[in-house]
Amino acid sequence: MRCCVRSSGTLYPTLLRQVLCNYGCWGSVPGRHVLWLSPRHLVTAGESHATPLPSQARVVICGGGIVGTSVAYHLAKLGWTEIVLLEQGRLGAGTTRLCAGIISVAKTISIESQMADYSNSLYERLEEETGVKTGYVKTGSLCLAQNQDRFLSLKRLASRLKVLGISCNVIKPKEVAKLHPLVNIHDLAGALHLPGDAVVSPPDVNHALAVAAASHGVQIHERTAVNHVLVEKGFITGVETDRGPIECQYFINCAGQWAYELGQAGEVKVSVPLHGCEHFYLLTKSLQQPLPPNTPVVVDMDGRIYVRAWQGGVLSGGFEKNPKPIFTEGRNQLEIQNMQEDWDHFEPMLSALLRRMPSLESCEIQQLVNCPESFTPDMRCLMGETPGVSGYFVLAGMNSSGLSFAGGGQCNAES
Repeated sequence: MRCCVRSSGTLYPTLLRQVLCNYGCWGSVPGRHVLWLSPRHLVTAGESHATPLPSQARVVICGGGIVGTSVAYHLAKLGWTEIVLLEQGRLGAGTTRLCAGIISVAKTISIESQMADYSNSLYERLEEETGVKTGYVKTGSLCLAQNQDRFLSLKRLASRLKVLGISCNVIKPKEVAKLHPLVNIHDLAGALHLPGDAVVSPPDVNHALAVAAASHGVQIHERTAVNHVLVEKGFITGVETDRGPIECQYFINCAGQWAYELGQAGEVKVSVPLHGCEHFYLLTKSLQQPLPPNTPVVVDMDGRIYVRAWQGGVLSGGFEKNPKPIFTEGRNQLEIQNMQEDWDHFEPMLSALLRRMPSLESCEIQQLVNCPESFTPDMRCLMGETPGVSGYFVLAGMNSSGLSFAGGGQCNAES
């Protein structure tokens, strides 16, 4: 991989220091923040305080990422009214902006696979419903097995998915080579092909959900921070924001990496056990033979990496054995900026990528992206009403699967 040396000190000057556009690096129209063209209920950054906050609402949702907008969308579709969504910065300017954009049903438990399958169906029809382009492409995905134990695990996953009615096929290495031209198959025992998996532009999906929610009457206010959640005798009574109070019956914490701190913001503390870690992925420039957008996503579980096509090149990230925790991001940073590159830390995943796709050795690097992801102790997302406060709901801690699980806002809404 051109410019790909092992020392971050020597690599740093050769990188193309391109600034991400307002809502990410997906190559969509510059100045994506065009929400002022959407329905009147959507209050945007440019006019953020022109419309006063309502004094009361039935539901207040905190967090304008893809999870929060999905919850607002589903509640409104179910017929709920007096819904207010509050975002401390701009919509989708947190982890959603830097999400890798992969939707996969290859999850460890059935409910998660069902949530991902529902999300996939939702995003597929969302563009037609809203008129907002979402970048949806049905690529399919390949989950690779480097040994028989992993292959057996994939076969079990296939059996469970088929019971759920999800299409999948256990395939041989030669079939992997036919589906993806770059994959080195010499050490593979087999793979699981999931033809229904897809990729999207997460900021655009976020925008589409917000537009749809606003069209159904949801009031969305950017630049509005929740300072305290008000509780009386074990029941939610309202929220105190930096623009004044709102009385409400229900409060939904969709604050992502800030969800823990928000849970602690009030006289009655709500435990939201999640922890932020740095997550890295690599972007390359277009290959000599550009990868088509519908090239299957590759998930090499034994190599701890994933790879998808991106603007003719590849986007590749992974999950290292020694992740870097984020201790100090907190509420002081309203909108996530691309954090510090760390090529030495990324090196094991880069090596795994080049073992799996040796032809990438000659490709040109565009950027190493570092963004926050929230993880929970048991690697299960936090979803539902909290045990200590009636009317206080949480949907957070997505363990790097927020895009796949955001449709799970439907489950949360129906509860």
